[in-house]
Amino acid sequence: MAATVLLCGCAPVRIVGPAEAATPTPAATTGTAGWRSSSELPDVVTFEHGDGLRSGSWHVGWNHAGLWGGDYTYVLSAGPQDDGLWEYTQNATGCDIVLVQSRNADGTDDLAATDAALAESSEVDAAAFDDLVFETTATITGTPARLLFHAVAGKRAGASEHAQVVSTRVLTTVGTELSLQIECPEGSDAIAAGNLLLDDLTVDVRRSGEPLDFEATATLVPDESVWQDSALVSGGGWTLTTPDDGGSWGYTSADGDCTADFQQSRLDESQRGAGDDRVATDRLMAWYYSWSESDVSSDAGEQTLGFGPAGNRILAARTVEAVDDSGRNGILAARAFRQSDLGFLIDVWCTEGDPADSLEEILGNASVVPPGW
Repeated sequence: MAATVLLCGCAPVRIVGPAEAATPTPAATTGTAGWRSSSELPDVVTFEHGDGLRSGSWHVGWNHAGLWGGDYTYVLSAGPQDDGLWEYTQNATGCDIVLVQSRNADGTDDLAATDAALAESSEVDAAAFDDLVFETTATITGTPARLLFHAVAGKRAGASEHAQVVSTRVLTTVGTELSLQIECPEGSDAIAAGNLLLDDLTVDVRRSGEPLDFEATATLVPDESVWQDSALVSGGGWTLTTPDDGGSWGYTSADGDCTADFQQSRLDESQRGAGDDRVATDRLMAWYYSWSESDVSSDAGEQTLGFGPAGNRILAARTVEAVDDSGRNGILAARAFRQSDLGFLIDVWCTEGDPADSLEEILGNASVVPPGW
């Protein structure tokens, strides 16, 4: 930390989210059984509870959706990057925020690994560490549960406000380290800035294969998520025939019979104002085909898209079939996300073959990928 900052013991002053003050940290437990879904997580996922996240079964990462709400409360100055680092400025306080998401497979003890990582990133002297560390929590996306972190804070010499906060959590069974660093100018307090940040920043803790349905995923797919479809070309079955024009592009099958058009775009006011993501998705498809919403909703079927890896078919979507004036058959698959203001579509048309079969082939090689994956 900077030479002008003095580390302080901050146990009486905690970074807290809006509900944390009324939520006591549960007693330590051992031998935690593995959870089957995020809905089974305890009120506070302690360092001991981390054992319930079996390696290879869970994804853990920062969810930035609340920071990208469009009101310019936060300005992203760097990231997302391959090294899992994002830099923001918090406009209300002028504080700089760094979020880090990285691999950490050191040991099997979450508490020891967390404290080791925190001591390294904050440059705290080992002899003083135990007197300086304090607890904080972050909300787990889509649940009332919270993930326990350890943190240290520092004050400027002669000042009352905290100039810096560093907060870290390592989940050894998942091999993931999350770190939050806040540095504030004179006149702003880093702990107060952390409280404000934790109103909007959450942590995704999702089991691989756990369905992301229309009702439960309001914040799970953040802004800057994109279609990832490069496997279509590398697999040799499809050729890019319409290059990306800034949001839409198209492929043609190897035999020339089918076309597949991809689109990712912002939602319009009607789609954003829908009561849930299912209705927003139907409105997105109606807009794309210039149909009425009732025509889509009465004929639409259910589908799943890949989330992260293409084989992770857990993202609920909708489809509707169509026939054009020349007799070609088509199928449109789509998913809208109101909170992140994103819409994803695949429009497949075939002259001889079944477009539903081609869609399945495509969905085996294309998926919606959030930042950080």
